[in-house]
Amino acid sequence: MSNEGTGMIGNKSYTAALLLSFFLGGFGIHRFYTGYIGIGILQLITAGGCGIWTLIDFISLCFGKFKDSDGNELADYNPSLGQTLFWVWIALIVISVVFNIAVTSSIIGGVH
Repeated sequence: MSNEGTGMIGNKSYTAALLLSFFLGGFGIHRFYTGYIGIGILQLITAGGCGIWTLIDFISLCFGKFKDSDGNELADYNPSLGQTLFWVWIALIVISVVFNIAVTSSIIGGVH
């Protein structure tokens, strides 16, 4: 199955790139995997551009807009997997914020 574009499909797996971005995006491992060695090194050094670069890459991958270093679309594109992982990521952020608010308020409440 190809992406929305009419470009050629490369030999790099969409699923592998998406999971690498989700779990190791701050290290730029998905960039190394898709052939962007120079950008991968920059992401490794800058912790994914302080997370911003990682966020952009992850969202691009989730919605099938990410291409390999040869300009080819990633193989085995699965829009439902990308969207599911995107919403899991959103849920984790919300849970993290709520948890941090609860911990902070309990710490502040215990100081008095």
